[in-house]
Amino acid sequence: MLRSRRMYDLCFRSLQGLPLPARALTTLLIESIIGRLLVTRQVVVCSYVWMANHPHMQLLSLDSRALTSFHGQLKKRLNDFIKRLLDLTHLTLWDNRTTLAEVLDLEAAINRIVYSYLNPVRAGLVSSIDEYKGCNTWKEFISAPADLHAVVTKEVPWILATDIDPLSHRNPSLSEEKRALEALKDKAAKRQTHTLEIQPFRWLEAFGISDPKEIEKIRARIISRVREEEAKLAVKRSSPERLAGFIVTDEYIPPKKERKVFMYGSSKEKRLDHLLLFRSFINKCKECYELMKQGVKNIPWPPGCFIPPTPQLCNAL
Repeated sequence: MLRSRRMYDLCFRSLQGLPLPARALTTLLIESIIGRLLVTRQVVVCSYVWMANHPHMQLLSLDSRALTSFHGQLKKRLNDFIKRLLDLTHLTLWDNRTTLAEVLDLEAAINRIVYSYLNPVRAGLVSSIDEYKGCNTWKEFISAPADLHAVVTKEVPWILATDIDPLSHRNPSLSEEKRALEALKDKAAKRQTHTLEIQPFRWLEAFGISDPKEIEKIRARIISRVREEEAKLAVKRSSPERLAGFIVTDEYIPPKKERKVFMYGSSKEKRLDHLLLFRSFINKCKECYELMKQGVKNIPWPPGCFIPPTPQLCNAL
């Protein structure tokens, strides 16, 4: 029932604070983690925009287990890094309502990418995504060849949590940040580097699109929509208070909880069809598990499911 190549939209938010400011140190830590997590090559990172308290990422899943591990490890390692950076003994950084939603069709995919690249502008931080200093893939998106398998690579250091020394202040000066960056790179230089691969158009594989001319048209559509919305938002733009520090206190609390989204589709009909398909998938998994409890071997589990461990069939004396 499930496509072998599926596009997902990932978002998770901090419980409070702005722990990921648009600074070079933040980008180094984020890219180091992603580069390390991509060594299995079972998850393709297509695009992302990291805001101070949440990311928007578009991913192509080649393996459902690897995708689950990817976002779990991403959150854990970021939590560990920020805890070390701020010299905290305990930190629970992320809301547990992670959105990892399948994107069902091309129009919905385009909408999610446009929405991601407009996030800094909607927040009033910049007039255009071109100006945003936070970790993002806009330059890769506009400059990569219009090819399904186009790859933009960057060698990133393998940073361990133990490499990170506490900052003297949550909003470090540029000179302290520069020293921290150099120290991290020096410590990581003893280890291998990892290749962070961005594949800006690989998500189109989920929708059967590979023709370079069609890819270029889709890129042009996305750029055009981003520019149109930037022009509209420029009139409404206000200058918010700039909080550039690594804040994990209740100084900033998200104004509202976002609802958990399981799928994005361009029409209600597509979403309902997918929901019915998913319910059928769940029912099939339940049937297989009942057979497993009866001791049946070689059960035909549906593709894409996580096969549970065999239940205990008897009690040891």
